[in-house]
Amino acid sequence: MRTAGPGDTVLDFRLSRPLPNAFGGADIFGRTTSAGRVVVRFLGVEGGRAALERSDLMIETNATTMNQTPLVVPHASRTTVAGMVDGRPVSGVATSTDYAVVGPRPTAQIATARTPIRLMLAAGQSVPVEGRTLRILQVQANSVTYRID
Repeated sequence: MRTAGPGDTVLDFRLSRPLPNAFGGADIFGRTTSAGRVVVRFLGVEGGRAALERSDLMIETNATTMNQTPLVVPHASRTTVAGMVDGRPVSGVATSTDYAVVGPRPTAQIATARTPIRLMLAAGQSVPVEGRTLRILQVQANSVTYRID
């Protein structure tokens, strides 16, 4: 059970979607990319009902597993040494490998704000928001008591 005053944020959901792989499926490692945000704010009380505003921001991106996976480039080097010690020939070989890491490329993101939706809910009423339920428990003169299921 929570209480909000005028202007307070009641819900703030950050949305994500699976990072697509080269075949259009979801990333096998479970990586995601931002898909937007849904915010519900309490505006005040009108006619004994809670006045709420839902604002959605949707994000489209070209991020995929192909441009978000770092590239590791190995570089092997071989060193050969030959010489004489006390008149005897000696030689040795050493191999070492180092790695260069090329980070993910920048991606483009386009954010689109949808037209805000005004909601008027009385005590006992509820509304679904992104798979959850916002339930108004009590409406007072300058506040609302609510629950998120």
